[in-house]
Amino acid sequence: MKNVSVTMGLAALMLAGAIKAQDITIKWKVKGDPLLTFDLPKVASDGIQNVALIAEGHKGLKALEDELGSYQPLAPAQVVWSGSNNIYGPSKQIGHAPSIALAYSSTNNYDVAIEVHQGAGESESALWFQLGSNAPPSFSAINWGSATQLGPGPWSCGPYPRGCGAPKFDYGYNATVAADNDLGPAGSGDFTSATIVEVHQAAVGESALYYHVGVLTLGPSPSISWGPSLPFDSSGMTQGYAPTVSIANNVAVLVSQGSGGTLWYAIGAVDTATSTIAWTAPIPYGSGYNPTVSVHGGGSDLWIPGRVLVEAHQVDDSKGSLVYSVGVLKGTSPTSITWSATTSGSPNTNIPYGDGCYPSVALAFDGYTPPSQVSVTETHEAACGSANTTAFSFGHLIGK
Repeated sequence: MKNVSVTMGLAALMLAGAIKAQDITIKWKVKGDPLLTFDLPKVASDGIQNVALIAEGHKGLKALEDELGSYQPLAPAQVVWSGSNNIYGPSKQIGHAPSIALAYSSTNNYDVAIEVHQGAGESESALWFQLGSNAPPSFSAINWGSATQLGPGPWSCGPYPRGCGAPKFDYGYNATVAADNDLGPAGSGDFTSATIVEVHQAAVGESALYYHVGVLTLGPSPSISWGPSLPFDSSGMTQGYAPTVSIANNVAVLVSQGSGGTLWYAIGAVDTATSTIAWTAPIPYGSGYNPTVSVHGGGSDLWIPGRVLVEAHQVDDSKGSLVYSVGVLKGTSPTSITWSATTSGSPNTNIPYGDGCYPSVALAFDGYTPPSQVSVTETHEAACGSANTTAFSFGHLIGK
């Protein structure tokens, strides 16, 4: 167990002056080590001590499976995975395209997990979520509760006398979920709850994006209160595919694939009081497929100062090169990403680090390895389109 207030303060001391805000890269300690056979793997961190992977299984009706890992100190300085790889609640879950988030509470030393997935197959659009807790002293597995359909759905109006209202449940595809592990809701420092953001596509392919904001109550019996399903933009014209969302101290970052492999991101200010996010307009940043992002920091507690993020994606729409970029969100209300640059000022982006499909990244302050103490856990699949070997990489952000 770690004390959050102590380690975050230590981070500020260790990072100050140690790394410049330019030319930030990842120093990999573990690169492409194989785990088990999964499909569409996603990884998440509680920001300080544990990581979790979730994916479709490789047998039968695509049972969902999870894998839990913990950060190891000093010489190992890596993730050690538990080997527990099944989701069991009151019943084993069957679904498609799951995503997971972890939230850590220093108050009671619990991790709470939330996962969101589609129904039984790719054509099944009902969205479901499931809560679980990871209790001390062993932290060896997530104890999942029952699955519940996500709701409420998007606001809509019908002919008189039906009027306007929200469907009880929501539907969509390729859902992504993230937990805010920096300072609690609205920067309150309340580690008994965490802000949750969920984003999904409206249709199977590139389509309008919708989101939910939720407040997750942490502890041994977690619960969540969801806001309504809202469009990414009021016009509903912005199209996206394979979105990934991350959040740090009430600032959300969304990356998505657009038409023809274009990639775009948006930054949003999260308001838990109204369950809304004020998003920027989409900002193009390159081309590629299946983008992923993780953002970390409270805005002023890192060496930048600001929030740091790592983005990764496939170069091609099939198995091939995986690349990453490091960026910084400057200020308390950032509206764009400042991508890391070399000392000459040229962009230091799209750095190759492996081969495969479906990359996923998670940042954390693990408190173990100078100079940055900000770690990166990455997972990806060896091939596209079916269950295959899932590999993981682990490293730390460094600067020159």
